[in-house]
Amino acid sequence: MIVEMSVVPVGAGESVSRYVAEVLKIIRSRNLKYELSSMGTSVELDNYHELGELLQEINDRLVEMGVGRVYMVIKIDSRVKGGSIEQKKESVMDKL
Repeated sequence: MIVEMSVVPVGAGESVSRYVAEVLKIIRSRNLKYELSSMGTSVELDNYHELGELLQEINDRLVEMGVGRVYMVIKIDSRVKGGSIEQKKESVMDKL
C-alpha cells in the first residue's frame, strides 16, 4: 500500500522542518521506501498494522519534542495487485 501523510505539529510556529526531519528519521529507521514532497510524504507499507505502528511512533516522538497537539492527514492507496510510488508516477508520465 502507498500512504501519503502530512504531519502538522499544531502550535509549533511557522517553520516545521525540524519536525518533518524527525518524521523522516523514523521512516528511515524502519527502512521504508518513501518520497518527500513539499506538502507531505509518501511511504510504501505492507499493511494497516505497520501503518498504525508508524503513526504511533511519529506521534510519540513529536510529543517527546514538546508538541502538545499533532494533526495528521492520511491518504491510503491499497491495491490487491500492489504497486509502488515509482509505478504510479511512471504510469502518468507515460501518458503525457
